[in-house]
Amino acid sequence: MTLVELGHLTGYSAAQVSRFERGIAPLTDISVLRRFAVALGTAPQAFGLAASQHDADHLAAGEGDRVRPYADRGLVTRQQWNSVIRDASTELWLYGMAEFGYASDDAVPGILARTARRGCRVRILLLNPDSPIAEVIDRDEGHSPGTLATRVAAALARFGQMRRACGNRMRIRVYDEYPTVSVVRGDGAMLVTPYPRFFIGSNSPTFEFRADHAPRMFTRYARHFESTWKLAKDWHQ
Repeated sequence: MTLVELGHLTGYSAAQVSRFERGIAPLTDISVLRRFAVALGTAPQAFGLAASQHDADHLAAGEGDRVRPYADRGLVTRQQWNSVIRDASTELWLYGMAEFGYASDDAVPGILARTARRGCRVRILLLNPDSPIAEVIDRDEGHSPGTLATRVAAALARFGQMRRACGNRMRIRVYDEYPTVSVVRGDGAMLVTPYPRFFIGSNSPTFEFRADHAPRMFTRYARHFESTWKLAKDWHQ
């Protein structure tokens, strides 16, 4: 983004934006900080500010891609994770290495069964526990050999039990490629966690967004999921 483009989004001249950028004009006014947060598509919390109705209005208006960032996946509460999938009626995805948080959550079997009864398509996409990639990830993350494979196998067993209640509305597949991202989708809502190599999942950044607020982000991750799904193979217990 150029200074002119950022100035257009914030209502300042390119010269004034440059002064802010170089520290010549200190950014001490909260309203100015909020204006830049909205223009950059950044949650005001990242600037140490509380969310405001002004920000909500901009999100509702769909002005550009609006994404809520979390520095660590562990900062997203279990209630937030479940709220993304709880009301899904068309598409529900759990895609990652193991998604063990969902597999081990006592509330998830009921959530998946209810969404399936509503006619929702449920797709689970996990790393193949038999893939040699699992050992590479254990090494990269400092775990004993077999740690990830055991975790994925346990998650698959739990999801297999849930599939019995969901019937043919739920499918499970496994992939063999080195994992790059976790995508949790409930209709138009997504929680996305990129996998930086050598970092465990809970220490990786996570982004929350909706299709109507961040259409470009949503479309790109949806395409990535669909491409990986096509290359994966069905898993049967």
